[in-house]
Amino acid sequence: MNAVVLPIILPLLTALGSLFWWRPSHARRWAVALGTAAQLGVAAWLLARTAGGAPLALGVGGWGARAGIVLVVDALGALMVLLSCVTVLGALVYSFAESRVAHEHPLRLPLIQFILMGINLSFSTGDLFNLFVGFEVMLISSYALLTLEADDWEIKQAYPYLALNLVGSTLFICAAGLMYALAGTLNFALLHERLAALGDDPRLLVLGFMLLFVFALKAGVFPLHYWLPNSYPTLAAPLAAIFAGLLTKVGVYVLIRMLGTVLPHTLTPLHETLAVLAGCTLAVGALGSVARGFVRGVLAFQVVAAVGAMTIALGWFTPAAVAACVFYLVQDVIVKAGLFLAGGVAARLSGGDLLSRMGGLWKPAPAFGVVFLLLALSLAGVPPLSGFWAKLALLRAGIAGGAYAGVALLLAASVLTLVAMLRIWHAAFWRPAATPPDFERRGWRGMALVAAIFAAGSVAFGLCAEPVYRVARAAALGA
Repeated sequence: MNAVVLPIILPLLTALGSLFWWRPSHARRWAVALGTAAQLGVAAWLLARTAGGAPLALGVGGWGARAGIVLVVDALGALMVLLSCVTVLGALVYSFAESRVAHEHPLRLPLIQFILMGINLSFSTGDLFNLFVGFEVMLISSYALLTLEADDWEIKQAYPYLALNLVGSTLFICAAGLMYALAGTLNFALLHERLAALGDDPRLLVLGFMLLFVFALKAGVFPLHYWLPNSYPTLAAPLAAIFAGLLTKVGVYVLIRMLGTVLPHTLTPLHETLAVLAGCTLAVGALGSVARGFVRGVLAFQVVAAVGAMTIALGWFTPAAVAACVFYLVQDVIVKAGLFLAGGVAARLSGGDLLSRMGGLWKPAPAFGVVFLLLALSLAGVPPLSGFWAKLALLRAGIAGGAYAGVALLLAASVLTLVAMLRIWHAAFWRPAATPPDFERRGWRGMALVAAIFAAGSVAFGLCAEPVYRVARAAALGA
């Protein structure tokens, strides 16, 4: 099925087109947006084809599965490609509403498309080496975006992101080589068969821990999360929405693939270690978000907390827990991207996102206040929003598996998340402002409208939780 390659080829062509169309302009921006919309249409078609059916596969170049490049899109991969395109398209439209074409670096748009290409390749590859290639395309583009429009202080904050991910990439290629030496292939389907035949071979457990380190680093699992809370806040709001909504989710997605599809299910020490680290990640993220004093900093630690919530379910490693992890991942992409976009609007109106200097947004813009509140409450898990059903699924899976300590930690983290979100809302909207917000700034209504679309998506997920959960469960079982 040649359509499997389109989620990779289309962003590549869009990136190259925007590179040749070098001069920033509204026409260039809308051309990139149309290219992303086309990718969204392809992703929706792939999801319709794979939902409840067999995955689509393409052997590139006619090579055999053992040594060739194989692209595979199943329901989970198609769902993630769709979410990626939605997030990038929303971020692009949001940035258009900022009306700052003259101040945007000409490389920003092509680099976003290259990031999307790497993400989509990670979601649709069927072998370990091309997963490495997808990661590198995504990471190199992210390195460039982090430093492209940064000042000296922001570059310093981005340094841990670059350094640690370079270490992770080096370990990844080493692990891929050891995997090939052990199994004679890097194809996921063949790896599943050959690794299962190894039984209790200790080399398999060592290799499993190597891969866990690599993908936990990419996802931001404790203690490898250090790069995330300081680097994400340096980004402009639309870029932060892409990074927070997608990049860590790629790491979680690959952990789902590795534990569910590639590695044998008998590696209990691996699962237990992940559960412990995930619990620490959840605690650090929740506590850090309460301690931060600016909007982007609070939300960055909430990215860490969400990674902890998803990976603790993977550590429990029951069918219900993996399904809950997938459902949580899907809704968190929408909510987290929407919150970073809404936070950007609040910062634009207030002249900055320091909580001590914000205020007075509720009376002049009550509709926007409702949008931010809906996203914040969804993140905290307040019913009937999507975050509630996702956390309920996690809690039920934990109770069913007897993981009572993890359940208690999830409940405590939810309370801290609610405190952190209401703290932002009170500071930015309810409290009187020392300096009145500037509602004459251009573009804020369009930016708020994009954030409102993401909030509406969260509400829709909450109202349609059961069918969405069925899709997530089917995708998880297919993984």
